[in-house]
Amino acid sequence: MIAKSSKKYLASRGPVECHIKTIDAPFDYSDDMHNHGSNEILIILGGEISIYTESAGRILRRGDVCLMPKYVFHRADIITRDKYDRIVINVDDEILNEASIQGMDLLTCFEPMAKKNLRIVHFSDDELEEISGYAAELEKNLVSSYPGSEILADSFLKIIMVKLTAKYESNPVERHPNIMPPMVRKTFEYIDKHLTEEIALADLEKEIHHNGTYISRSVKKISGLSIRRYIIAKRVALACHLLREGLSPSDACFMSGFNNYSNFSRTFAKEMGKSPKQFQLGR
Repeated sequence: MIAKSSKKYLASRGPVECHIKTIDAPFDYSDDMHNHGSNEILIILGGEISIYTESAGRILRRGDVCLMPKYVFHRADIITRDKYDRIVINVDDEILNEASIQGMDLLTCFEPMAKKNLRIVHFSDDELEEISGYAAELEKNLVSSYPGSEILADSFLKIIMVKLTAKYESNPVERHPNIMPPMVRKTFEYIDKHLTEEIALADLEKEIHHNGTYISRSVKKISGLSIRRYIIAKRVALACHLLREGLSPSDACFMSGFNNYSNFSRTFAKEMGKSPKQFQLGR
């Protein structure tokens, strides 16, 4: 678990993770907008939440499954303060690619990511009970040292992914009301387009045609972050992606919008808990 105080916006601890949680468990990484270096599956067992990406928002209820591709910034906000039961599965592209066969691509749920839509499917109560059972076995076997537990974990992950993929392919994503405020979406779009440039609040005021204070408050309400913190989070996440692709820390620094290496290294270490080089080496 990443402590909220450490403000890490890109979270990934292993190629496969599975956790079944209730309202008593902390948020899975951060309650601010963040992203992952792996794909995420969020299955709602009980309660209601609002889920936001940088371009869309949707209310999720029991049976809803949100399929979140890697690197997509997102945030969940609990609506039912006394109930939020969920299954959270994180899995790397490589694992899904290796498990795929001709006619069943287990990455279908995650790519390509439609910019304006959240990828949501819905399970009936019977389907949800079945998936919950598989998830419980996956969670148990991922941490077990019992002989054969790795094989069992692999099997249960494949069963879950086959059922999710089949559900996704047979039920195209339904259109639901987008609860993302248009002004906030436009702000995120502008920041994304100009991420590697200097971005001033005056630039946003001119582009969005709203008062800077109002823009800042609206972004904070949706993302949990100030505009400045959001830009830093985006730049650090881009740097993480570039480092994973094999670029040098120096190249990652300037290609992600930082204008000097010292500031980049210090900021990266503060956000990620390790230096750019240590991150790249997996330490």
